[in-house]
Amino acid sequence: MSRAPRKERAFPWAAMLLCLIIVVSTADRQIIALIKPVLDQTFGWSARDYARISFWTQVASACSLLASGWLVDRLGSRRVLGVALAGWSLMTVLHAVVTTVREFILVRATLGALEGAGMPSLMKLIATGVPRAERARVIGMVNAVPNVAAVITPVLVGLLLPWVGWKAMVVGLGLTGVVLAGLWLRDRSGPWSAQSSGVKHEPAPSVPGAVAGEALRSAPGFARVGVWRFVVVFSLCKVLSDATWWVLLYWLPDILHTHLGLSLRGVGVASGGVYLGAGVGAFVGGLLPGLFQTALRSRERARRLVMGVAAACVVPMLFVYDSHTVVVSLGIFALTLMAHQVFSTNLFALMTEWAPAPLVGRIMGIGAFCGNLGGAGLLWLTGWVPMPVVLGLCSLSYLVAWGLLWVWASPDWLERVFSAHRQGGAEAAGPSLHSRNAVRAPVERMVPAE
Repeated sequence: MSRAPRKERAFPWAAMLLCLIIVVSTADRQIIALIKPVLDQTFGWSARDYARISFWTQVASACSLLASGWLVDRLGSRRVLGVALAGWSLMTVLHAVVTTVREFILVRATLGALEGAGMPSLMKLIATGVPRAERARVIGMVNAVPNVAAVITPVLVGLLLPWVGWKAMVVGLGLTGVVLAGLWLRDRSGPWSAQSSGVKHEPAPSVPGAVAGEALRSAPGFARVGVWRFVVVFSLCKVLSDATWWVLLYWLPDILHTHLGLSLRGVGVASGGVYLGAGVGAFVGGLLPGLFQTALRSRERARRLVMGVAAACVVPMLFVYDSHTVVVSLGIFALTLMAHQVFSTNLFALMTEWAPAPLVGRIMGIGAFCGNLGGAGLLWLTGWVPMPVVLGLCSLSYLVAWGLLWVWASPDWLERVFSAHRQGGAEAAGPSLHSRNAVRAPVERMVPAE
């Protein structure tokens, strides 16, 4: 039997294994928020104690993003992801034996730092092990799975927690991650193992050697006009939009329990319903600009319209504490996370479509670092400022981010500054997506994106 058919059949197993890893990562992030009411009673935590734990977790995760990309390039994405998964899973197990706030901070910070290696590893795997024609589908799957996991995890926790207890749950979750890490490091089949199995990548478009060499030597860097301005705008928008996600990830179960009086099982089911809205937002967020592109005659202007509507949909969260009706409150939170995912998806799309190709990874890392650090700051604030005030700040932050994009990175400015950069990448024809007047670059000027 030939080697190629074996790999073809192995692909579903490799893809399923990667999806399970993403599910475990999401569950590890959520678990402490879901069992917080029990931990409050067990250890006598205050709001400030919990704020300190969540703050240091976010700081550690943010800082690891700056180093994890370098580690992935040096050691390989499969190895880094496998070791990191085993490490953060062991940290999940240690939740069952630590007792003080300081110990919880140490465990959660270590978990956050190790999980910071997850996204760079995944993006590297997709870039090096998946054919170009299939990468969009795989990235869509990677973006959808965490939202599906965020729906399932609260429901399972709500159902199992009264029966098995929180310690058994965290130990079981951690051991599941360790097993998956072993399977991941052992597996050598399918396109996910392209780096280590010698799978040949799809050849890049043919380019004359002299032209390609000159193009690579003149690849745009951070010193190019407009690049740092783009990085600053993208990072500020990440800070303003990511904060809401992190606050709700850590505090939504507590809000449902304390404000709406839901039981632990009810909190799990309600949280799953809220994150279902996030999943819908992640799915439709990338589709909406294309639907309005024809009418507005510009893909980028259509994207700004979609992001503006999403920013407006977060504003009702300002009044969530004025409502004591479960259905209304859950509807507001579901709408908020749906709008967040629409806004976030289009922010990432804006970055990947306009940033110079050689800088996409580093710009992504800088933006994610700033977003995590901004989330950490707001999580620290939750220990000192009433939650209605925090949610009020979050409800207006998207409108501020949308305004920054229009003022500092308008569609006309992006077209004027970055169209020239994009002529050097495989997306040389890209400007035609954003403006009917854009000119398709000649084939001989195109340079492989990788």
